[in-house]
Amino acid sequence: MGSTRGRTRSPARIVFAAWNVALVVWAVVAAARGELGVLRLAELALAWFAVATAGVLFPGLEMYGPIVQRGPAGRRSIALTFDDGPHPVTTRRILAALAGTRHRATFFVLGAKARRHPDVLREIQAAGHTIGVHGDEHDRLHSFRMPRRVYRDLVRAARAVEDATGVRPRLFRPPLGHTSVNAAPGVRRAGMLVIGWSTRGLDGLRTQTPGAVVARIAGSLSDGDIVMLHDAAERDDYEPASVRALPELLRLLDERGWTSVGVDALIDAPASSASAASVRMTPAATGPAGRS
Repeated sequence: MGSTRGRTRSPARIVFAAWNVALVVWAVVAAARGELGVLRLAELALAWFAVATAGVLFPGLEMYGPIVQRGPAGRRSIALTFDDGPHPVTTRRILAALAGTRHRATFFVLGAKARRHPDVLREIQAAGHTIGVHGDEHDRLHSFRMPRRVYRDLVRAARAVEDATGVRPRLFRPPLGHTSVNAAPGVRRAGMLVIGWSTRGLDGLRTQTPGAVVARIAGSLSDGDIVMLHDAAERDDYEPASVRALPELLRLLDERGWTSVGVDALIDAPASSASAASVRMTPAATGPAGRS
């Protein structure tokens, strides 16, 4: 289980650290022999990037730090999570489907959308659901960003949620699920806990159908899973298939006697910080997120 508990370093993170040391030793030996030319430097760079890229493309390796991918089994609970909102129409349809049921969800929101629709955030909170952040904008190049920019992006997103709800979130799902050696320090500085997923409906694809989403999840769902869905499209230009699939997914859970809970409840970790003082934006951090 990907978790922050019981393990501080994954095997892949240890291997990556050892690989870095090996490359440095290789470079020193080559330099001592007078062989550290442009070609050898290019070989060293390619060797480093090959391993580093694997850590980006396969976040389950936890090469750059802990990533929570599922909760413990045995509780008859899973966590339905929704990305890319809030949206005044589609997010409210998700909330309406959940209303009156015993199920709760987690919404990983975009800061820019939260600033546009703070009322929807308050409705999510009032209904007892968990709120995390998905970045300020849906930055598909998140894993290429430098630590300072990542930190500022998360601070802006956290501030948007805090301004709307009075609570500072600490759960973060990176865009595309990717993190990297340069982005990870910014995430840690922002005090965020990275949340991945163990199953997903692929409802972020415009061509996906509600029936296909239900079938995909039904075939793979297990106790303790974190399920990745969408309550809004990245650019708000279509309705994700999960919006119409959700009632059937809830019936599936009821038939199995399982409950959807917030990610924080699933993994026994707080979803928000008691104090927001550490993310108060300094004057240097109030400029556009694109500057660094």
